[in-house]
Amino acid sequence: MTTKPASSSRTCADTAIMVVDQPPTPATLAPLPTHTEVISALPEKRTPAELPREGNVRAWLAIIGSFFIHCFAFAPTEYIFGIFEHHYRYIFPDATASSIAFVGTTGSAVTYLAGFLAGVVADRFGFRVTALSGTALMAVSLVLASFAKQLWQLYITQGVLFGIGASLAYYPAIAVPSHYFIKKRGFTTGLAVSGVGAGGLVLAPLTHSLIEKTDIYWTLRILALLCFVICGSASLFIVESKNHVEVKKAEPVESSSVEKDAECASVETVKKPEEKPSFFAAIKVFKDPRFLSLSMSELTACIGFLIPLYYMQTYAVFINLTADQGALILGLSNGASFAGRILLGLISDYFSNTKVLFLCAWFTAFSVMILWTVAKSFGVLLAMGLVFGFFAGGYVSLVPVAVAQSFGTKEIASIIGFMYAAGGLGMLGGAPLAGFLLDVTRPDVSYLPVIMTAGGTMTLGALCISTWAYLSWKADRVQRVKTADTLS
Repeated sequence: MTTKPASSSRTCADTAIMVVDQPPTPATLAPLPTHTEVISALPEKRTPAELPREGNVRAWLAIIGSFFIHCFAFAPTEYIFGIFEHHYRYIFPDATASSIAFVGTTGSAVTYLAGFLAGVVADRFGFRVTALSGTALMAVSLVLASFAKQLWQLYITQGVLFGIGASLAYYPAIAVPSHYFIKKRGFTTGLAVSGVGAGGLVLAPLTHSLIEKTDIYWTLRILALLCFVICGSASLFIVESKNHVEVKKAEPVESSSVEKDAECASVETVKKPEEKPSFFAAIKVFKDPRFLSLSMSELTACIGFLIPLYYMQTYAVFINLTADQGALILGLSNGASFAGRILLGLISDYFSNTKVLFLCAWFTAFSVMILWTVAKSFGVLLAMGLVFGFFAGGYVSLVPVAVAQSFGTKEIASIIGFMYAAGGLGMLGGAPLAGFLLDVTRPDVSYLPVIMTAGGTMTLGALCISTWAYLSWKADRVQRVKTADTLS
């Protein structure tokens, strides 16, 4: 009997195949590997369910750290800025309301715009170092703001400097859940970003009480100390995983029944390379239409995202509700957002994240375009606020999951930073545009142009999410067809 080696093609199990010229005898016939033996020969090819990183202590500490960073990153420029704005009017009596509001708008926009570089810095130099640097800059900016004597100084300190610091802390915090979780990625990401709502819930009354007992200057200094201690401690837990999830196409396999069962998974866990991601390597994602779709959804949806939050209470007064009723609706909407971030993230772990994100985008647009348009009573406006808050919260928590789903986690902070930078442009122009449209309708004030602007841009965002969902489905379907052709 003579034998000769087979061709150099290999299966996933790397088993050698011998081509036999003559039928072998039982004494010389080697037993075929069993299904279990073939599968056990695949240590580097694991499905998401088999990844060993789910739920260890370091992973949950990273989620806790991310939660506390989210508590502070947006509070002084968004969720508690209204308290500062009220007192800044007395400190700067000659300044207009819009010029004071621009302090918060600047800080929020810079937080997102700086993500274009902050994400690359985080992937390049490490999540912990980047988050600690951002924490220090946030604390310093609030201390400097407490010494501001002119409004332009607040633009630089509480606006630009705080925004840069928040960006450096935020992007590692939003990226880290995807480094440690796959099966629970939606839930853990939602749990982390729910810190935004929890921070506003706690810091708003605390800030108001501190201003009443001291003054706004010492309040800024105390918040700086709290930020340094809490976010600094939290940053110690923001450490990227030694392994990352990389999305790859399945490799071809030989067409035997055993080898078909051992087909390589399309998601792999690989050792993170020694070379850190560079800016020029990260920007290659701009060639991917899925990334462009997600970025356009951020740009368009963020134009209208802040408009309901800024104008829901004043609209309540416009339709003859009381200011207290308007504040109640806004508060309940924020509560619904807190619930949506966690619950919809949890649901996405058991159903398709693509489908849940698709529904979130369209229900958010529906709540503004339809419900807000017909809201002429407390009940309808409350329904609008609850639907908007719940699904917008889910949208915020599921977009980072979509990034990990489409591009893996190796450069996730960079990709999210690029994408959210587009959202920063939308946020920078959305609220001022709404104020301009409202002023144009005076003296017969009408909120319809404001509502249509917010609803229209969110509808465009939902269309972009739909495009991303279609492109993702198409890419998966093409890969399944190629794999089926290979195995046939």
